[in-house]
Amino acid sequence: MAIGGAKNNLTFQTRATACFSVCFDRCGPSEHTVLQMRGHLKVSFFATGGKAMNPRIAKILKETQFNSPLRRYFFPRYAYNFTPPQLGFLCQCIEDTRDVDGAIAEVGCFDGSATVFLNKYMDAKGIEKDYFAIDTFAGFVAEDVRVEVDDRGKNRSMYNGFQSNKQKWFDGTMAQNGITRVRSIQADVNEYDLTSLKKLSFCLLDVDLYRPIKKSLHELYEILSPGGIIVIDDCDPSNAFWDGADQAYKEFMDEKNESRRIVHNKLGVIRKIH
Repeated sequence: MAIGGAKNNLTFQTRATACFSVCFDRCGPSEHTVLQMRGHLKVSFFATGGKAMNPRIAKILKETQFNSPLRRYFFPRYAYNFTPPQLGFLCQCIEDTRDVDGAIAEVGCFDGSATVFLNKYMDAKGIEKDYFAIDTFAGFVAEDVRVEVDDRGKNRSMYNGFQSNKQKWFDGTMAQNGITRVRSIQADVNEYDLTSLKKLSFCLLDVDLYRPIKKSLHELYEILSPGGIIVIDDCDPSNAFWDGADQAYKEFMDEKNESRRIVHNKLGVIRKIH
């Protein structure tokens, strides 16, 4: 394609914008999926046959991305629901349990942002363990929301998020990042027998609401190896959306007569000694 005057530039930008929109529609609206798509587009448009694209064309494409309604998906954005110190702590937990018998589980993984980060840490540190990622991949289940609304006095509209997701998008994100150890499981944890995962050395429990957290903790603790760690996200009583996780964690620790430990503002920690 010859890129000449302003008219040709405009035509090229229009076609490129349409291409981006089609890719967006086909990949789905998961934010992390689109962030990964942004990287794929960079490879597709800015490198051909191992050679860099003409700088002028590359600049037009970048300008098209900037002017697109999808701009926020094509420029760097922080992609995690954890702060850098929180991610660092999760990595340290994996490091501290590298010699503990058992697999790693992430119960509540949404689009795989944290999954990618933690698995890249494992790659960098030479930690090789099975990794289970469990999610509904369709948002919250009705009974969990009912408990929040009827029993805990929450507003139903608070729990409409996380529905723009699919297991195949999650699996595709793992494949695109060269991650092969992760096995995704689509399930409602209230119905799924978590003890079927056998032994665990580390688990990140991030299902947000009271009912699934409370049920999951008992089963995960049962299969946690001595020395293993469970980290529960959202243990922050000041967060009206997710304080069910905080309540479930504290009730569980009181039942076990164990000391509560919450780090980095919202990460509840359980370490199994015996």
